[in-house]
Formats: sequence, C-alpha cells, structure tokens
Amino acid sequence: MGTGGFQLMIRSTLMAAFVVHCLLVRPGLVAADHTHFVKLFDGSALHGQMASLDPRNGLVWEHRNAMEPLRFPFPALGSIRFNPTQRWRGDRQSQCRFRFTNGDEIYGQIKAMNETSIHMETWFGGDLHAEREKVQSIAFLQNGYRVLYEGPNAMNEWVRGKNPNGWQYQDGVLSVSDRGVIGRDMGIEDSASLAFDLSWEGTFQLTVTMHAETLDRYDYSKGAYVFFLSPQFVSFQRIQPGAGVMTLGQVRLTNLVSRTKARFDLRTHREKAAFALLADDELIGTWRDSRGFVAKGNGVSFSSQVSRSTFSLSEILVTEWDGMFESDFEVDAEQESDGLLLINRDQPLGKVRDIQEGKLNFNLRNQVDVKIPLDRIKQIQLHQAESQDERFDEDEIRVMISGGGSLSFVLSQWTDSVVEGMSRTFGPVRFDAESIRQVELNLEKHRLEHLAAQEDPEDVWDFETEGP
Repeated sequence: MGTGGFQLMIRSTLMAAFVVHCLLVRPGLVAADHTHFVKLFDGSALHGQMASLDPRNGLVWEHRNAMEPLRFPFPALGSIRFNPTQRWRGDRQSQCRFRFTNGDEIYGQIKAMNETSIHMETWFGGDLHAEREKVQSIAFLQNGYRVLYEGPNAMNEWVRGKNPNGWQYQDGVLSVSDRGVIGRDMGIEDSASLAFDLSWEGTFQLTVTMHAETLDRYDYSKGAYVFFLSPQFVSFQRIQPGAGVMTLGQVRLTNLVSRTKARFDLRTHREKAAFALLADDELIGTWRDSRGFVAKGNGVSFSSQVSRSTFSLSEILVTEWDGMFESDFEVDAEQESDGLLLINRDQPLGKVRDIQEGKLNFNLRNQVDVKIPLDRIKQIQLHQAESQDERFDEDEIRVMISGGGSLSFVLSQWTDSVVEGMSRTFGPVRFDAESIRQVELNLEKHRLEHLAAQEDPEDVWDFETEGP
C-alpha cells in the first residue's frame, strides 16, 4: 500500500472511531459491558472489547453498536486499558524488585545469577532469564511484596462525603471540580505505600489522610496522619485524639508550578513511626513521629480543599512498605564496581560473581571472595559497562502488569488469552493476557514527546523539612 493509501486508511478509521466516540464516550452513556478502553495517539478514545492486536494487522476492536469489528493501524494507537476486575495474583513470595536499564520493572523471586544472566521466577510469566547487562538493580523486600489495592475501578468501591458535586469516576480516573471527600478501607495494617498519578488544571489543594478510621469527612476524634499537597508545598500533620493537630514538617516544591501532572508516593511505617513523600520517584521529605505511631485506622481518604479546582487521580496502587529506600544507595559509575546495600547499612563495593542456593558470591574490592546470605542483602546495584540505547523499535510495546511492574518487548501477537513477543532483556516472552492491566504503544513517539516537553534539566526539587 502506498503512503497516500495508508494515510487515507488511517483517516477513515479515525473518523469512524470519532463518530462512535461522540456517541459513547460521554458520562452517563457508557454501557456496563464496555470493559476495555483504547486511546489513539491523537487523543481520541473509545470503549469496547479488544479481539486481537499485532503490528501487521493492527488492533481489531469490537463494539456492540458496530456492525463489524473496527480496525486501527498500529501507528495510530496510544494505549489500551483492560478490564479493571483483573487482579494481581502474586503473593509474598515475590520478594524482589528488578529494575532494568530500559525503565522496566518487575517483581518476582531470584533463582540464580552468573556472569552473563539472571534467572528469576514471576507470577505472570513463570521463569524468565534476563541478560545481566540489562539489569540495573535488584531490591530485596524484607516482608515480600503485597498489593493491598489497585484502581480506581468503580465509584461503588468508595465512600463519598455529603457534597453531591464532589468526586466522580470514569474510565479508571477519579476526578473532582469542587470541595469533596472520598475514602476507602485499604486494609492497611502496619505499613503502606500509597502511589497515585495526580493531574490538575490551574492549581489544586489535595488532602490525603492515611490510616483513617472515618472515610467520608474529617474526624479530629480519631488518630490519623495527613499529607496536604499543593503545587507550592506539602505539609505533613499528625491528628491525635485529645492533642489536636500538630504539623510535623513541611516541604517546599519549586518545579510543580508550571506543570499539570506528577506521580506521588506517600509512605508510612508503624514500627519505625516513619513517614516519607516521593514525587516522580524523587525522595522529597522524610519524617518521624517522636510520640510513636498514633493512628489505628486501615483506610485512606482524599479531600479537595478548593471550590472550582479541577484535578484527577488515577493509577492508584497501595502496597506494604518495609521502611527503606532504594534512593539511599547509589554507586558512582566511574568506580566500575557492583555495589551492595546490606541490612546493617554497610555498602561494600566489588564484583557480584554469582548467586547460588540462597547465597551471593561477592569479590570484595578485587581482593577476597565472600559468600553472603541473601537475607542479609537489601539491594544489589550492578555496574553498567556502557550506556544503553534508549530508543524503542516501532513495534515495541510496554505492558503494565497487574499489581505493579512493566515489561517492554516487540509484539508478535496478542489474543484474548496469550501475549507473545521478543524482549531485548529476556528474549522470547509468552504469558497470560489476563495478567496485564494496560498496554502502551508507539513508545518512541511517546519518548520524543516527553523529551520535547521536559522542563529545564537544571530545574530540581527544592525542599525543606521541619519537625522532631
């Protein structure tokens, strides 16, 4: 097909999608059986059901109001969100977080490592073998990995406050344009990491109450911890019955003023009475409560503080937190060494030779080999011999795994049950399609758009902390 014919096909397909989009993607008109949601690269969106996906034939998309399945060419696709009822099926045996040089991240167990490869076991893809040079770091999670909540998935899973014009739900997004409170029992016990994407127009004032007992309003008679977020600063407060509200610290932000989105991660740890805030994976502030941990609740509430302030929450993920940070540990690339972060906070440098039978063989500063049990290791940072090519192939996609993590590969085929492809990191991959909650396509286009929209590279987070 010539260039003109291909462009005509794209325009015809997009026009058909636009007509259906105008009829169906409006609040109150979305049918309950439209479980999947596709966004085209030009911003158009459509509900329906994915029948198949591959680079050659593109996307085959079914809709009950269409006489025949719709077809979209691969270059027109942005992302596809799948049935939100699909859930993470892993367990605490997922004891490691693997981060890769291309930005991917997966959770699983490490089985073995040698000079060239790493063998891991995952709940979604079984045994995987990665090239060692593609692995950036391995974090060992002391208590394993446990997902408490992933969503949002529907309005009826949340408790709303009295304001009827407050929070609304559509297509995996909670949005608000007025004052309002919304909450949910997350099953939080001793620790939590609450991560979410926040998008806003103009400005915002969002209050997040952690370990809340009352979900639909402020309750000063119950203990809780509160993060007050705005584009200019973050305030962290304690609510203690009989003692009122105490500010434990403040963080001044400088690079959100000209932006409209960020990913926040709020963390709490009962045993350590420790708290933290991250924004776009940057550690912004940490605090400790000198009175110990005073809250008893298991829930989280979000509150909009300003009328006519429009913002939204998406990609909410609540997991347990072990109280430690990967950002505490970095190895200077010029040292050409692997590095370890041990449980006792030691940070030896040297060479990771292999991992066998639950022990790591580590050559310490080119002098002596020592064997270290894996339960004494917090993190492994592997030296990268040379910079990696960040560009993506045109057929390369990135899938978001239910419960956290992502994996990039060149897609071969995608049916309603099986996904197959070729990964730069793992080679051939094949896994259950139901383990995937979202897929991003045309990654190189997204990457170039992101680079073009980046702020001044010298613009950094500027923060202060106060408190005990």
